[in-house]
Amino acid sequence: METIQYIIIALIFIAAVLYVVKRFIPSKNQQGGCGKGCGCDFDKAKQS
Repeated sequence: METIQYIIIALIFIAAVLYVVKRFIPSKNQQGGCGKGCGCDFDKAKQS
């Protein structure tokens, strides 16, 4: 029974680490934007 609990805890921990890494590592395919990951195109908004 303890083994199952450790596996579940490990999976939750790995998922949390991946979530944090994806939030703080900038995506290579984003173009423009304000750098906060919101998806806005800051360059176009600045030109208007």
